[in-house]
Amino acid sequence: MKNLSSLLLCLMTIFILSCQKDEVKIIKKTGRLHIDIGLFISVNEMNSLLKSTQAVEDFRVTIYTSDGLEAMAFESASVMPDNIELETGDYYVEAHSDNNLPAAFENPYYYGVSNVFTISSNMQQTVLVNCELANTIVSVVYSANIMSSFADYTTTVSSALDSLVFSNSETRMGYFQTLPLDIMVELTYLKPDGSEASKSLSGSIPNPLANRHYEIFVDALIDEGMATFQILLDETEVQVEVIEITDDSNNQPSGAVGYGEILITEIMNNPSALSDTEGEWFEIYNNSDHVVNLQNLVLGRDDANRHIITDPIELSPAAYFVFTRNELATDATNVYIYGSDILLPNTGAVLSIYNEGTETNPGALIFSVNYGGDNFPDNSGASISLNPDMINAADAIIGTSWCTSTSVYNTGDFGTPGVVNDFCQ
Repeated sequence: MKNLSSLLLCLMTIFILSCQKDEVKIIKKTGRLHIDIGLFISVNEMNSLLKSTQAVEDFRVTIYTSDGLEAMAFESASVMPDNIELETGDYYVEAHSDNNLPAAFENPYYYGVSNVFTISSNMQQTVLVNCELANTIVSVVYSANIMSSFADYTTTVSSALDSLVFSNSETRMGYFQTLPLDIMVELTYLKPDGSEASKSLSGSIPNPLANRHYEIFVDALIDEGMATFQILLDETEVQVEVIEITDDSNNQPSGAVGYGEILITEIMNNPSALSDTEGEWFEIYNNSDHVVNLQNLVLGRDDANRHIITDPIELSPAAYFVFTRNELATDATNVYIYGSDILLPNTGAVLSIYNEGTETNPGALIFSVNYGGDNFPDNSGASISLNPDMINAADAIIGTSWCTSTSVYNTGDFGTPGVVNDFCQ
């Protein structure tokens, strides 16, 4: 009987302990998160409006653990509570507008992701997610020659997923996902006998960037049987606006010097009499009808080299000026030395001049030429020079408008630094 009592007592003890174990609750440690959504808004210098299709309250917000697992999602920021309770740990937040189309007019798509942050027990964490324009802007501008000489003209910009057609009256900006873009320009004009004829141009933007504005400038001359276009990249400073979005982005002044008012007309990128470090130079020409002050303009080569002009140089209409890497490069009197800031590769590069800005964010483009492009001459010991008959913005970007210099200057190499170029034969 005593043994039976002992056995019953043990069973009751185990039962009680088992019940107590079942009643134990695991208390998870949590903290609170507050999310602010902001915008990076590009303000461009082409007097065009950056339209917003949605307010940040409409952006989808997703919270991920640091290893990429979705922890919580909100269809729009407007339904997101002020404070979100999360288990302790490391997270990041993603936010984006709900309009990521392959191509569409006036359809900016914004995307942003926060840095990884830590939620601590009984603490509140505030995170700002800045959303930036995540697609590429494209616009098309037709020259006065096009509008006066051609009966009809369209430009089609295409990616692998979709395309947009910019008609002769289209002024809207197209927004594309960041895929390589092909460009096709169709120009129709009337012959003297009344029949129609057409011209076609093709080109591409092989590596478009997000949050960039590419302006396609189309120019053509019927009489000369030629047509050209060029692509201008607007890389003006990105300004930050938090929470509030405005459609009025027309408050950024345009550059003081218009596109094509200064031209690059001669380039010595491969001297023989001197080393590259001593003998490189290039020449510009004032193509406007007024004096241009060069101070604070930005010289650029590709995206690798930039230099801000520090001297107050007044360049008269139809005057030439020379920029050199070293004082030994030429004995021309109208010279500015940029030193080692600009290097001119022998194989070619994109050489540019911009309005006032910074080295990382220059102002609006004044002129740019790719001297390694199709049909540009390539020669050692002689500059390449723009034919004096072709001194205009449309011709100056075409390789066949350039030739090798034949006049000897002071170093013994061939070129005409600071004076009228040799005529191309």
